[in-house]
Amino acid sequence: MKINYTIKEVKPNIFAVIVPDDYHRPMLFCRVQEYYESPNSIFKGKSFDMWDYIEWYSRNHRDSFTYAFDWGGFNIPLEVAYNCYDTLTEAYTPYDEIMEKIVSDIYEMNGNSCDGYIIGAGDLDGETFRHEVCHGLYATNSLYKEMADEITQMIPTKLYNQFVNNLIEYGYSLEVMDDEVQAYLMTNWDTTSISKKTNRKEVAKFSKLYRKTLESFLN
Repeated sequence: MKINYTIKEVKPNIFAVIVPDDYHRPMLFCRVQEYYESPNSIFKGKSFDMWDYIEWYSRNHRDSFTYAFDWGGFNIPLEVAYNCYDTLTEAYTPYDEIMEKIVSDIYEMNGNSCDGYIIGAGDLDGETFRHEVCHGLYATNSLYKEMADEITQMIPTKLYNQFVNNLIEYGYSLEVMDDEVQAYLMTNWDTTSISKKTNRKEVAKFSKLYRKTLESFLN
C-alpha cells in the first residue's frame, strides 16, 4: 500500500501530517485517534484488534463502517501515539505499518522527544486544518489554553451542556469537551452539529470572542 503524505512542523512542537486522500487519512489515523479518545473503554488506551473496532463502530452506525466519511481531521499527543504502537500486541494493518513510521519520524524530528503533538488534515488551508491547529495549541501552549479556558468558563451552563450533548452524540468522549468546544467555536461551529438545538446568535457571540482573543496564535 502506498499513501501520499507530508509532515510539517506548523507550530513549535505541532506536526501536521497532510494526507490529501479523504479515505486513506481517516484509516491511517483511526487506531491512534481511538487509542487516544475513543468513547468506548474497550478501545481507549488499549491494544485492540482493528476488526473488533470496525464491528463496534459499524453496529453504532446502521451496520456500516462510515469512519472515513464521518471524520476528516485528527489530533493526538505525540506521546500517546508513540505509546499506542509501543504497546500494540494485536495484528498490524497496512495502515499501522505506515502510521508507526510517521510517529517514529515525528519523534526524531522533535529531537527524540515525545513532548509534541500530531495533527492530521487534507491540506494546510481551510477550517479543518485550523481546527486541528487549535487542538495542538491547546495542548502545547499554556497561554493559549489559559485564555481559551477563561472564555469557555463564561459560556452559560445551559449552552455549554448542549454543546456537550451534541459532541457526545457525534462520538466524542467527555474528557475532551473543553478542548473540542474551543476548537469548534474558533473555526467551524456553524457547519457542524455542535450548534444543534442552540441559539445561533449566542453561539456566534462566543465564537467571535474566541477568535478575537486567540486568532493571533494561529497566524
